[in-house]
Amino acid sequence: MATLRTGQTTDFSNQGTEFSVSSLTLNSPTDKEARYTPNLEKWNGYYKRIPEARAVINKFASWTFGKGIEANETNQKKLDKIKGNGKESARLVLKNIWRTALIAGDAFGHIVKDLQGRITNLKPLGNLTIITNSEGIIIAYEQETTKKRFMPEDIFHLSYNRTADEMHGTPFLEALENIIIARNEAINDLRELYHKVAFPTDIYEAETDDTTKLTAITTTLNSAFKNRESVVIPAGVFKEIKKVSTGQYSTLDSLPFTKFLVRTFVSGGGMPEIIMGWGEDTTEASAKIIYLAYQQEVEDMQLYNEEMIELQLGIECELEFPADLMEAQASGVAQGIQSSQQVTSPASLNKDGKKGVTQPKDVKA
Repeated sequence: MATLRTGQTTDFSNQGTEFSVSSLTLNSPTDKEARYTPNLEKWNGYYKRIPEARAVINKFASWTFGKGIEANETNQKKLDKIKGNGKESARLVLKNIWRTALIAGDAFGHIVKDLQGRITNLKPLGNLTIITNSEGIIIAYEQETTKKRFMPEDIFHLSYNRTADEMHGTPFLEALENIIIARNEAINDLRELYHKVAFPTDIYEAETDDTTKLTAITTTLNSAFKNRESVVIPAGVFKEIKKVSTGQYSTLDSLPFTKFLVRTFVSGGGMPEIIMGWGEDTTEASAKIIYLAYQQEVEDMQLYNEEMIELQLGIECELEFPADLMEAQASGVAQGIQSSQQVTSPASLNKDGKKGVTQPKDVKA
């Protein structure tokens, strides 16, 4: 409550809200055969056409699988059988499926087996429909185009950030969609603005009202403007030429706004600017803290993939983190201590300034 000068009070309940977020019901299974198909086509369009979106998703995928997969001899032999389209490694196949899961929220791979039930390959698939029972347990997958059904044990399935009992994961770009749209609008506005500055609109006031003559003059001027040509006009054709331009003290520069949107998108996606290769006003100390926070996110993604590979493919492995800051610092400190220990003290120098101890003259070598 707030007290006004008149002594009256108000709880501001009569004031509207300029912005609100609508509630979102969980997509939980309710039917005997509940179905959900990820909207891969939509989010793949954002991934393929928005450079920031592609860069952020690619970096997360690269940091998750970038340095390779470590496994013992038995599990390595299992990994070596995975060739995808026949010319891929297990790392490339698994990285592809994980990147697709980030894009659409869910991604699938067909687990190919021999007659003895041993895995002989893993092939990334396009969109599948997830089918669950009323308890939320996956009972099948279905290919939308062919209506072919797969049993759960025949599909390698990754879900990114599944919430509660929802049947599916969450597309990485879902919460960033409005920022992406605003960014595209700002870039289009900026392009239009630059065009208007380079080629301003001229308004010609002609000394005639004849429609045919006006059309001919307009065609001549537009053609000359387009082809950067000179135009010869008879005297007395134009009364006045007016130029449409931005006011002297006004600005329509959307470049700062575009940069702000790009930074907001990258930060909202959990990708630090220093990882993207740029960062304004970032000190070395703050960069280390930012890097450590980012490292936790990547290691969580790695742990999820390790668990899924073991649970669904029966392969125990470890995804090595590309560059561990704590290990690098510890190694640097150790090297510094070792270097300091190797520094020769004055007492260990002989009279010639060389390393070693000068023996007394009465001592024979």
